[in-house]
Amino acid sequence: MNRISEKENLRYCDTYPQWVIFFRWIVLTTAFALGIYILSDVLPVLGIAYVICGLLALTLVLPISRCVSCYYFGKFCNTGWGKVAAYLYGKGDESQYQERYNYSILLHFLWIVPLLASFFQLARKKEFRYAVIFLAYSLVLWIEKVVLKKIACKRCHQREFCPALPFKKLP
Repeated sequence: MNRISEKENLRYCDTYPQWVIFFRWIVLTTAFALGIYILSDVLPVLGIAYVICGLLALTLVLPISRCVSCYYFGKFCNTGWGKVAAYLYGKGDESQYQERYNYSILLHFLWIVPLLASFFQLARKKEFRYAVIFLAYSLVLWIEKVVLKKIACKRCHQREFCPALPFKKLP
């Protein structure tokens, strides 16, 4: 059940199509799996720590920093997490979305740490395998941060006041 409404010639999704959610989850799962692999290759305990931090980030930081104050709370947002957050937490004040969004900076370590680790592994070991891993992880991040954000953000009710500045001016 996907209702799309017109507002100033821009299309908004009240709930996101399943293909967007599915595609985002494939990319996010791939990024997370590569992150585990990269950090486990450096030191196995880092892979375990990454999983624990990732779970904390997805069950605490993301829902509290974004989801509870989001228009999509209790609905299928572009990741489907709005529905999950509704089971974990109560609805927050939507007017605090921008202020709370700043805490999501804590989520960036999930992408930056494996990227840096894969780069340092490449620089340290200088093997083709590490070049492939670094490039694969970089490509997955690019797909997630640019391509998928364009697919998701251009349909989002939050887009006009979303603090994710690089994606504010979408066609």
